Amino acid sequence: MSLLVPMYHRAREGRHGNSPALLDAHFAHIAARYACVLPGDPLDPDRLNVCLTFDDAYFDFYAVVFPLLRKHRLRALLAVPLMIVREQADLPAEVRIRAAADVNHAPPQDQGFCTWPELTELAQSGCVTIAAHGCTHHRLDRDDVDLHTEIVAPQALLSNRLGQPVDSFVFPYGRFSPAALRLVNTHYRHAFRIGGALNYGWDNSVTYRVDADGMQSPTALFAAPQLINFRARHLWNRLRGR
Repeated sequence: MSLLVPMYHRAREGRHGNSPALLDAHFAHIAARYACVLPGDPLDPDRLNVCLTFDDAYFDFYAVVFPLLRKHRLRALLAVPLMIVREQADLPAEVRIRAAADVNHAPPQDQGFCTWPELTELAQSGCVTIAAHGCTHHRLDRDDVDLHTEIVAPQALLSNRLGQPVDSFVFPYGRFSPAALRLVNTHYRHAFRIGGALNYGWDNSVTYRVDADGMQSPTALFAAPQLINFRARHLWNRLRGR
């Protein structure tokens, strides 16, 4: 059973995103051919399983991606770093959607990320599952990071605010120390990192994701040479112990 976990950020054209039109066609391709799953779902043994993951909870996920998921009857995991969530937003949608592309540099006054009411609506929709993505969105392989603040605290706060369990953790930048991985595996059922590789189930201590930003076409991610490369990368990662 093969599992591909694409990693997306923005719903706009550029290196860290894809245009709404491309995402629309991309989602249509996935809906027609593959099994769309969320963490822990049973995998279809007869076709490729795809788990869509979006990082950082930009407002354009709520404004653009969420309607597209509903249109194509797909589901996605949204990774939320706590520091970006506001109680409310008062700027127009057209201003919020133009927020800077890097979560660590986006001015908070741009209100370019989902608010608590928007996250609650997403979580209650049935097509979006919320994952923890740290508190400050810093790398978790650094010696000066407070692992409890970055890993344990977000789970409790997200669960309380959204009224549902949060059992997935997405490592910011895909980086972590052995101690960080142990703590995540203790508190969460699923951990995600960048690895550019295919997976063969949910049972590993960490699930690999592949970069899906800046796609050249709606189907490029699923081209045969690309899938062969993802399979080879899985083996290489395992041989390296990563």
